[in-house]
Amino acid sequence: MWASGGLWNVTRWMTIFLGSYLVNQLTGSPLAVQLAGTCFFLPMFLGGLAAGAVSDRFDRRRTVLRQLIGLVPLALLMAVMVWTGLIAVWMLYVFAVAVGVGQVVDMTTRRALVNDLVGDRLFGNAMALEALSMAAGNMLGSLTGGAVVGLLGEGAAYGLVAVFYLICFTLMVTVPPIVRRGRTADTEPKASSEALREMRQDLAAGMRTLPANRPFVSLLGVTAIVNLLFFSFMPMIPVLAKRFEVGAFLTGVLASGLGLGMLLGSLLIVVVNPGRRGLVYVLGALIAMVLLVAFAVLNVFVLALLALILTGVCSAGFASVQSALVMSVNTPEMRGRAMGLLSMSIGTLPFGMILLGALAEQIGSHAAVVASSLAGIVVLLAWLVRYPEITRVP
Repeated sequence: MWASGGLWNVTRWMTIFLGSYLVNQLTGSPLAVQLAGTCFFLPMFLGGLAAGAVSDRFDRRRTVLRQLIGLVPLALLMAVMVWTGLIAVWMLYVFAVAVGVGQVVDMTTRRALVNDLVGDRLFGNAMALEALSMAAGNMLGSLTGGAVVGLLGEGAAYGLVAVFYLICFTLMVTVPPIVRRGRTADTEPKASSEALREMRQDLAAGMRTLPANRPFVSLLGVTAIVNLLFFSFMPMIPVLAKRFEVGAFLTGVLASGLGLGMLLGSLLIVVVNPGRRGLVYVLGALIAMVLLVAFAVLNVFVLALLALILTGVCSAGFASVQSALVMSVNTPEMRGRAMGLLSMSIGTLPFGMILLGALAEQIGSHAAVVASSLAGIVVLLAWLVRYPEITRVP
């Protein structure tokens, strides 16, 4: 399951890089590039809570398998469109939405399935390994995307994405049925009107209990702010790389810097195993935003890459403990819906991408990233004054 998730993360970031790179090549517009990222992350906001209810109600293993196999023909179709020269910007946006739906399924269903597999006692360790694979996927996905585009072209890169999806599916098939809440994972629950009614009841129950869970509310707010005003810069890296006048490969190297830093930071989290995970969550985000300002203003490729790597190291403190914090502040029967709410909070990211892209059109991409990061620091500190509970969670 971990190997399948790790390869999924590679394809996820490879798709983000390919979409951003191709849109930039076709349009040269920062806003159009940011819209590619918006399409990728929008399903997290629109469908996160419903996907969490599906995770709690339906068979998790089968849901993940269906999502993976459905992406294979879509990736192959993208490869054909690029190879034949028929690719259009709107096709890249549609494919980004499809992969974004898969990301929602991965976050709400596969990660909950990890909890079913390892149990509560080992879940913190398992999520640290998940964060490690996500960071490695960020680095390897961008690096692989840039390398394949540079050597073989964009069509071959999408063909490789399709192969990776098929391998992910094959790996997940080997995962045996897992006992969960009194039934095996291969036992398909009731369907149709009764299941839908129960799912709506699950959603309503989750929303009713949310205000009383202040640590979770605090976490959701931090997550929303960081994704809105910090992580929204990721699709713009190909645009920011233009100042260095480099090709596809070095653009991929620059884009992989964030992932490399997150990989190193995640390894550090695994080794140190910090006791104050809530504090690590907040401080990692704040310091990362400061370092992002440095990345945006540096005009030397090596120095900018180093700043981006350090940004990734700090943001790993945010990403590595996120899922474990969600599980620790929610009861077992609420965890699927809790991950859905987390997905919705991460779903502020597409709105941040649109705002950042529109701002970049007016004042330039570098100044826009600086402004967004500084605003993120101010807003996050203001939120923590009102909801500081997450900083106290061990």
